[in-house]
Amino acid sequence: MSLNISFDHVIHYINDAHELKDEWLNIGFHAVEGGRHEHRGSYNTLLHFGIEYIEFLAIDDFELFKRVGAQDVKDSPFYAIGDDQFEEGFYKVCIRTRNLDKLAERFREKGLQVNGPVPLSRKRPDGTLLEWSLLFVGDESSDLPLPFFIDWHETDEERIAGLKDASVIHPHEAGNTSITGFTMAVHDAKQTADNWSTWFELDVEEPAFDETLNATVYTLNLPGAKLHFAEPKGNGLVQDTLTKRGERPFELRLHNVNNVSSFTTKGAHYTISGGNNHA
Repeated sequence: MSLNISFDHVIHYINDAHELKDEWLNIGFHAVEGGRHEHRGSYNTLLHFGIEYIEFLAIDDFELFKRVGAQDVKDSPFYAIGDDQFEEGFYKVCIRTRNLDKLAERFREKGLQVNGPVPLSRKRPDGTLLEWSLLFVGDESSDLPLPFFIDWHETDEERIAGLKDASVIHPHEAGNTSITGFTMAVHDAKQTADNWSTWFELDVEEPAFDETLNATVYTLNLPGAKLHFAEPKGNGLVQDTLTKRGERPFELRLHNVNNVSSFTTKGAHYTISGGNNHA
């Protein structure tokens, strides 16, 4: 079957999601309050680039969070975050689809751990209820967290219209910006890329050496944003990530015609390229 999947968002876990939202506001980006996950003791703020976005995720009620066992949900984002002792940084890619039940069946056939689909909800700042369903998958042979999958229960066009009406999607003062890729530090980039390509039916590009990262990079062409697997060839950001956190995501790549910059904040690295380069 055709999986019909697209990049949806990435989770940047932090201690204070309001603080990071304000950091992005201060450099000309339209970041907004997301809402509360009432039954988990967590909340988020959001930075959208069209339908794709960054979720700044935080916990503000650890007592409730622990009582409901949020981090015990196998292969969920909070499971990975808890496993990392709640260290700030990137954790998981979320992939958008409308076929969670079929995906669950496929992933079981491929030998992956499957949890869900799980229905979830949160309250928006205006008090309305937002509902969606998630599917979590895991690979026992790897320390790298696999993506999780979301069904928003509406078409992309419906979702975009609703987000624009709510001013969640809004032009950035810093200029037109898009997410182009997400980079993960791994020990064996070829094997990891081959595995993900098979599981998620994604094409693999020819490997390339990234001088800035000092790493060999294999890339998967996920609609909406590329997935980069970086294997270190010496000292640098990739090797540092593997040493400190193991196989984990560490970099989000964006494109902005007016801005070229590279910075690390709250345990996550952001690279913004300019001009006509969308790599």
